[in-house]
Amino acid sequence: MTVIPYKFRLQSDSPVLFGLAFAIPTIAALAPLQISTVAIVAALVVIIRRLVARGPWPFIQARISLILAAMVGWATISSTWAIDGTLSLITAGRLLLAASTLVILIDVASRLSAPDQKRFYRCLSAGAVIGISLTLLSIGYVHIDTIWFQGKEMAEHELGALNRTASIIAIFAWPWSLSISRVYGNYVATAFIATVTATLYFLAPLTPLIALLVGSCAFVVAWKATRLAKILLLVVFASCILIVPFLNNLVPWIIEYLSENLSNPINTIHRFVIWQFAAEQILERPLIGWGLDAARVFPGGNLDVFLFHLPTGAAVTGPALPLHTHNAVIQIWLELGLIGIAFFTILFVWTINTIAHIGDRNGNSAVSIAVVATGLTISQLGFGFWQGWWLATLGLAAVTTTATVRQCSWKT
Repeated sequence: MTVIPYKFRLQSDSPVLFGLAFAIPTIAALAPLQISTVAIVAALVVIIRRLVARGPWPFIQARISLILAAMVGWATISSTWAIDGTLSLITAGRLLLAASTLVILIDVASRLSAPDQKRFYRCLSAGAVIGISLTLLSIGYVHIDTIWFQGKEMAEHELGALNRTASIIAIFAWPWSLSISRVYGNYVATAFIATVTATLYFLAPLTPLIALLVGSCAFVVAWKATRLAKILLLVVFASCILIVPFLNNLVPWIIEYLSENLSNPINTIHRFVIWQFAAEQILERPLIGWGLDAARVFPGGNLDVFLFHLPTGAAVTGPALPLHTHNAVIQIWLELGLIGIAFFTILFVWTINTIAHIGDRNGNSAVSIAVVATGLTISQLGFGFWQGWWLATLGLAAVTTTATVRQCSWKT
């Protein structure tokens, strides 16, 4: 009797999304820097499967592909006048890889069938519960180790290793909660989002918690009036751009207020001083910028500048531009100029326009808007925008949200 060996073959791309849905929360908790690697591997699996199966080709995301191609193209061109052309080209390559991965995985999410979407919800729900549980265990371990074994008081830096984890959780909390509500009901989803909020509260960075609260406000507005929420998001985004030329005049007033009303304003004031310094450099090259990733090697960025005076009269100083601007709009304008800002604006407006407004009290639209609001808040207050793990986080959030909120016929 001849035994015919079984050959495993993916019949569709859906299992790739199932794996991502289940794995992302755990990766966020244990190894957030590897989230970009996981996204790239997932995209490669899709390409290989489609090569073997001879389709479906081509990818069907023409508009976003064009927008991303224009942005990556301009970023690459900027390397010709960048402060460090080699660094700029390396970052442009990272952008191209991130953009290609996004287009491939968005295509997979947009083709998800109704039965597969149900399976996706289950994987996403299970992964979310495991990821949050692991994060809480990590928080507990750090507290026990610091307080009981080392005999020290907890400080913010003790949980610094979970900074990226907190940001990933804040953005993904919305599609996770929606999936849980679809599988287990609204009460369980409400309990989950409360647990997420508590988790972010116990973690060190304040930005992800603020972002989650902003996302909650956006969710409520979108639930009541989706069109109004979309308009408000566009207004906020435009304001983030329009305020940049005026930062040089506004920051001194802000610093004076913060130094008088906050007990420990050093980090907050330093952030505003960084923005002020970057805004001054923007005005020197407003159209084409200083070249992609110039913030990392900007002349004078490592020099200490005055921040404010302590009540004792001592002067507090800090580097003018340490590695990046901690603000996406300012970083893009500084490095890619108004042309880069124009491409970024087109991408943001396209994202808002893809959110359906099928009447009010629509959970899909509200979740989509909450994800955008949360991601925008962290981008404007947090990390360097071109970091691979952060680009992957934003891209996978878009993929996960697309797969979660996509309208499918529930007939099998």
